[in-house]
Amino acid sequence: MHFSLAELLTDLFQNAVAAGSSRIDVRWHERDTRLRVSVEDNGKGMTANEQLRAVSPFYSDGVKHPGRKVGLGIPFLIQTVSSVGGSYELRSEPGRGTKVSFEVPANHLDLPPAGDLITTFSLALTCEGPGEVEIERVRNGDQYTIRRTELAEIFDDLATVEALQLITNYVRSQEEELWQK
Repeated sequence: MHFSLAELLTDLFQNAVAAGSSRIDVRWHERDTRLRVSVEDNGKGMTANEQLRAVSPFYSDGVKHPGRKVGLGIPFLIQTVSSVGGSYELRSEPGRGTKVSFEVPANHLDLPPAGDLITTFSLALTCEGPGEVEIERVRNGDQYTIRRTELAEIFDDLATVEALQLITNYVRSQEEELWQK
């Protein structure tokens, strides 16, 4: 089980990277008492049969984690969402990509905490692999959007400790601004 929603998001993001995506869009939208999160990529996608297996905890393709016989990321997501009366959607098409989204009541007693979104977003923006990562964060109508390509124009190398620190500080400032409104 994941201890936070940020951990669930990280798992979905890692799946998108592992699918060979050149673009990954992450949406985290809070409005009043609802939370909607999605990760959409243009990776290899899945067939209908692969989608059925992806929601089963007793299946792993063995590629992301060689030797592992189970894959728990999406099943944990489904369990978490179901336990609080939320909903999830998995849409995928071979050669076109995948979108996983979920919506939950943000104030449900059993919903895990959001977790460390600042670090989660910062690592997603600086990870190796996709050419574009777009983070869209909305809270009660206020929002910010950060794109990896725009950060890459500022930093020669997103993989440096300095870049990660500065990007983390930038994400933190955007989060603080959202919460002050």
